[in-house]
This record gives sequence, C-alpha cells and structure tokens, in this order.
Amino acid sequence: MSVHVAPSEAGFQRRLLGAWEQLHGAGTDARALGLLQAVWPQPDAQAWHAAPLGERDAALFRLHAALFGPQLQTLTHCPDCGEALESQFDCRQFFAGEAAPPACAAPLQLHEQDWEIDFRLPSSADVMALDEHDVDPALLVAALLHRCVLHARHDGHDAGAGELPPALVARLEERMSAHDPLADLRLDVTCPACATEWRAVFDIGGYLWEAFDDWAQDLLAEVHQLARGYGWRERDILALSPVRRRFYLDLVAP
Repeated sequence: MSVHVAPSEAGFQRRLLGAWEQLHGAGTDARALGLLQAVWPQPDAQAWHAAPLGERDAALFRLHAALFGPQLQTLTHCPDCGEALESQFDCRQFFAGEAAPPACAAPLQLHEQDWEIDFRLPSSADVMALDEHDVDPALLVAALLHRCVLHARHDGHDAGAGELPPALVARLEERMSAHDPLADLRLDVTCPACATEWRAVFDIGGYLWEAFDDWAQDLLAEVHQLARGYGWRERDILALSPVRRRFYLDLVAP
C-alpha cells in the first residue's frame, strides 16, 4: 500500500512517521485526532477535539482518500449464520468541497412540550471523557448528555440533564443524529447466504489507523533495507522519489 505523495513531499512523509511513532500506543480517538493535527495542524491544539464527531470523521474519510485512495474494503460476519461478507465502497460520498478548519459544535435548540433545551453535538473530547470501562449504554448516554446539554428549562424552571424524561432523551438523540449523521455511521448489509439484513457500525478512525500503520511499517522496512545496503541515512532515503527508491530496493534485494 503506497501513500499518494509527490517526491518533493519527503518532509510530509517524515511528519507522518513522527505522528505514527508518537501515536502508536494511544487509543483510537487520540490516534484519529493526532493524524488530523499532523496533516492539517491547527493553531489551537484542541480544535480537532472540539469538532463534532461527524465533522471529524468526514475529515478522516478525506484523509484516507488523499493517502490511500477513496476505495474502502470491509469484512464483517453475519450475526445469524456467521457468513463472512466482503464489501467495497467509495468514501468520497462522506465529504464534499474543499477541506476546511474544524469548527466547534455550535449550540442547537430543542423545544418539546414544556421543555426548552440548548445543546451541542458530541465531540471527540466528550467521547474521550467517558469512562471506557462503563459498558452500560444508559449510563454512557447520561454522561454524554450531561456534557452536551448546555441548558434545560421545564415549565420555566431550570433543570439538569439528568431530569430529562426518557422520551425526550430519545428525541434529543434523534436531533443529534439528524444534525450529525456521520457521528454514528452504519452500513446497510444483507447476508447472501441467509438473507439477514442489519446495519453494521463502521469506524473510520480504526480503519484509517490500520492502513496508516501498515504504510509506516512498510516504509520503515524499506528504509532499513536501503540503509543496510548502502549505508544511507533515513532522511536521505525518504528524500528519494518512490520510483527511485523502488529501483534501489530492487538492486539490493537478495
């Protein structure tokens, strides 16, 4: 797998390798944010943290298309019969136009019956603040709403996020999903063996990191081989165009 960069972008390759080294032991969300900051650095280091999840993931799809091409291949298993299913899709459907700096989640409003709620869309900072050991969906939703509900009033009186009735919580989740559909991307899948239909969760952050990790390890293996064969420095090897690097690799191949 090769990264689509020009020979003159050796500095970009070194920056990507530096990000890979720094993020290797980080969690999925931290890796995603670190890659975005490495490619599209923001003056405020927390800008990508505060962007809505869907905006972040659209940028990750854009990054995958730029580095590895727009075609993504997935492998999943049918929840009923266990059949392995391979599929492919074009990730350009999830972003459009020119790349833009990340924007903070702007406040939104929900007026339902006697409730008035000011809220914002969840961000990476919100997800990373959740207890990773808590597997209770209700508690996770409650913790997320506590962060994202900015102000709530019921019958003209202030109320907390924990006082929202279940029906209103469901309505708030629907509004968040409508405003930020990429935040919880699910792909429609049908099993050809048993005709079971379901919606499979797709995590672009994890998918991109796997491709990025493969690229980084392959590139370092090339550096090792050329350094051992010619005694060149890493910086000089990375400065070679991919075509010249491949030529030298073929010459030193056993």
